[in-house]
Amino acid sequence: MAKNTGLNWPIVGHQNIISYLEHCLLSGQLAHAYLFVGPSQIGKTKVADFFSQALICQNFSEKKKPLPCGLCPYCRQAQNHLHPDIFRVERELNDDSEKLKKNISIEQVRELQNKLNLRSFLDSFKIAIINQAQALSQEAANSLLKTLEEPAPKTILIILATHQHLLLQTIVSRCQVLKFLPVKNSDLVDYLIGQRIDRKKAKNLAALAFGRPGVAIDYLSDQSAYEELTSEIKQFISILQSDVISRFKIINELVVARDIDGLKKILFIWSKVIRDLLLIKNSLPNLISHAFIGGELTRVAEIFSPKTLMEIIKQLNLTRRYLDANLNPRLTFENLVLTF
Repeated sequence: MAKNTGLNWPIVGHQNIISYLEHCLLSGQLAHAYLFVGPSQIGKTKVADFFSQALICQNFSEKKKPLPCGLCPYCRQAQNHLHPDIFRVERELNDDSEKLKKNISIEQVRELQNKLNLRSFLDSFKIAIINQAQALSQEAANSLLKTLEEPAPKTILIILATHQHLLLQTIVSRCQVLKFLPVKNSDLVDYLIGQRIDRKKAKNLAALAFGRPGVAIDYLSDQSAYEELTSEIKQFISILQSDVISRFKIINELVVARDIDGLKKILFIWSKVIRDLLLIKNSLPNLISHAFIGGELTRVAEIFSPKTLMEIIKQLNLTRRYLDANLNPRLTFENLVLTF
């Protein structure tokens, strides 16, 4: 959790970033745009929420601490996503499929620009939080670039993305880039124990989260999410031991049932299983993340050589890049399982 005396942010890890943002707030040396880069559920959104709340907090205008206070009317509005000077942009739902649209559209960015050009309702900063900015369409990205090139007074953009190479380099160059790294396992364990769960379960959930607090919290609060993860891991173990026809059948079901984000999540889970198999092959079973199925993983590890497992990891990363490049998901996954 954040230990800074000037801030009141219940954040797990990321102390270097919180300290830097505290300096920005207390010194008044604020950039007009920040780019938060890191994996999903690592804490980018939560830090963006508390940073924006601190900027509009009554304490900030009165040069008091803590920031945010969490009690003034402006903080309460921000907590409920009702503050009139904080704007959020993210992928919208498709009315027909009820799935998230592929891109953030230029219409969304233009609507944001219109709002940012208006006078502040409460004479505060105008703040835009753009989530999953890697999903900006080409037209939307170019339009956003104009806002970054000619920022309005007292306007701050907080842009969130998984990888900065997926954004226009001209956008990246106009932002203060803050890289969110995986949280230390010990910090996650301490946080989970603080939520009144036993140490063994805390260690298990922290290992499954791979340094992403949001994942650990999801598994802690939602048993169905934990059960779904277990099912996906066992399905992958089944794929590794199946013939090609059976693999293709499972892949067909996966691709039909999931959108691109869901497929990327599957790739992440698969890569961590392969990591465990490599650790077992290198006589390091105490370091595996999925200890609850350690026996099954040990049996599967006997099927593959370390060289083959390294090649599978390479192909998993390549498949992820193919999905980023909008290649056909079915073909990319079929090509992937042919390498197993």
